[in-house]
Amino acid sequence: MISTFRKQAALLLGFGMLLLGAYSRSAFARGSDWDSPNLWKVETDGESSLEVRPAKGIDGVRLDLRFTLQGPGFRWVQLSRPWDESVLEGHPLTFLFRADSQAVLEIKIEDVDGSNFVCRYPLNQYRSKWEPVVLYRESFEYAWGGDGNLDRPKTISLAISGKAEIGSLAIDEIGPGRRGLPASPVPDGPRLDPNRFKEGFGFLARRARRDRPEDPRVYEWLKAVQDAGSIERQLLPSMEDNRAQTFNNALAAIVFILKDDRERAERILDFYAAATREYNRDVRSQNFFVNGEARGFYQEMFLQDTAEGAALHAPEGCDRWIGDMAWLLIATQYYARRYDPARYERLAGLLRDLLVSFYRPADLGGFIRHGWRRNDTALHETVGHPEGNIDCYAALKLSGEDSLAAQIQTWLHSTLVGSRLPLDLYTWRVLALGPAYANALAVPENDFRYRKIVDVNGHRVMGFFHSAATDVNNLWIDGLGHMACANDVAGDVDRARFYSNQMDALIIDRKIENKDTRALPYTANKEGGFEWVRFDRGFVSTAAWYIFAKNHFNPFTLKSSLKR
Repeated sequence: MISTFRKQAALLLGFGMLLLGAYSRSAFARGSDWDSPNLWKVETDGESSLEVRPAKGIDGVRLDLRFTLQGPGFRWVQLSRPWDESVLEGHPLTFLFRADSQAVLEIKIEDVDGSNFVCRYPLNQYRSKWEPVVLYRESFEYAWGGDGNLDRPKTISLAISGKAEIGSLAIDEIGPGRRGLPASPVPDGPRLDPNRFKEGFGFLARRARRDRPEDPRVYEWLKAVQDAGSIERQLLPSMEDNRAQTFNNALAAIVFILKDDRERAERILDFYAAATREYNRDVRSQNFFVNGEARGFYQEMFLQDTAEGAALHAPEGCDRWIGDMAWLLIATQYYARRYDPARYERLAGLLRDLLVSFYRPADLGGFIRHGWRRNDTALHETVGHPEGNIDCYAALKLSGEDSLAAQIQTWLHSTLVGSRLPLDLYTWRVLALGPAYANALAVPENDFRYRKIVDVNGHRVMGFFHSAATDVNNLWIDGLGHMACANDVAGDVDRARFYSNQMDALIIDRKIENKDTRALPYTANKEGGFEWVRFDRGFVSTAAWYIFAKNHFNPFTLKSSLKR
């Protein structure tokens, strides 16, 4: 297994030896020296105390902090000073520290609008050994306040927080550092790729000059799974099993329309159009209505009778989620544009009206609420769901609900802040809202918590995990397709090609009812909670995103950048 963290750690070890051995003032911007206590303001919680003394450092003085955290609960003390414009504008913030404490050191930057960004270091991990720190703008994570953008920094603080104790902290050579130093990993924080700005083409630069052609047998796998999945040959089981998920079947319908396979798309959409019986009384039946009340479709259902449950019925604890309904609405809109606007007009209207009825205004904009939960024993969550609302934004926009979509966009813009969100909240934001949000891709692109390198089938493959994880080395294969399509929308076609090409190494051979096909599993391995994934079977969503990526197709807007 390739360990990107080990490579980064080796670079940092070399930097640490530079600092601790033949340290040179040239590592810092000339004329800057933050080691004087006179440059810092002492602040406390009112009960705790902090004393700062100068001591002999590597090159001049250093800051020696003696503190007493006093009182119940978590207490704090901090040093603060005005921001230096040279830091983060190409220059990192650099320093060394060591401590005798059980508290947490927070390097905190406050923006003029009240946004706070932090890097946290549990001090019990750093005792007598000096720890070198190199922090760039991307190293800091949004914590609270403001609009979540670090664009006008006002102050920098060195905060110490924790339960009652007496401790000490020494900080040396703090200030703006030399350009190009490799970023140091922050515990549970960003793991910045030292090659994140590498130019040119190739694996480390993450760019490709040409697209590898789409493997047509992946599309053949989708067709074979639809034909073999049930007697009715309508819905596709997600992992060649007995469960048909609404989201995956909406994706499959979009793929069939993209491939101009109208009859196969109609098989899927006909099923949902027929499952709108207003007189239905079976709450577990995959049907839009219950006793005349519009509730939407369940996230999944059984295709055949088994010990788990009856055919055409939802599993125990299943939700009727707005995101899945939005994707099904997108599929009906695609069919209407490509073929016949009348055929699924009623289905599209039911889906649209249900989403509109779930709308709730917020302080900024508004959001579509969750929908029915746990086999209809509860309705909605207490807060809005960003991923589902990205889906709803796209679906309502395609349905002509521009005013409502604009309110959702306002809410999303105010809600989606920070650098440890799920991957699709970065990629789908760009796909749904457009290239104006392209900067969101820098978070997963630059951070090894998201971007991973894994050995798969004898190939070194670069891709993404679904969340910011320091202890997982796995690929969420849908996410590769997301990043390929999102980079295409952002205008970075060479990077879109690279991630699209990476998916080819993840393809497996599959034989479905004596048909030779090829497919992609859901993940590259079982790390990170994916013990349930079968690596000898394909998954519908991964096949769909592979085809979207190869065709430079954006399923949120139903547009392709390919010149046909």
